[in-house]
Amino acid sequence: MEHENLDDPTTLWIKGTIPDRIETKSYIRKTANAILATHQNHGIVHMRCVGPPSLNNAIKSIIVATGDATTKGVELVMTACFKTVYFGDDKENPKTAIVLKIFERE
Repeated sequence: MEHENLDDPTTLWIKGTIPDRIETKSYIRKTANAILATHQNHGIVHMRCVGPPSLNNAIKSIIVATGDATTKGVELVMTACFKTVYFGDDKENPKTAIVLKIFERE
């Protein structure tokens, strides 16, 4: 496994379950804004999701961000892949993350 660069400014780690519906909507909006800002600053965004609730929040955020970008004449697209990740110092229990790569269509 390659060494994780936790300081990579293009990577967003997406939360899963959020206890309140209002907080969830706010989180989706904030994440969409983070996608747009990261894309504007770096040209690419990597979203890492572990678990179905996390992936669900990521997809909703991408949909919102794509709509916002379209109003500015930018067409964002997404690809996906799997990646093994570890949390903290726990190297005994790898998790499978889905990595969503977002970039502008050429």
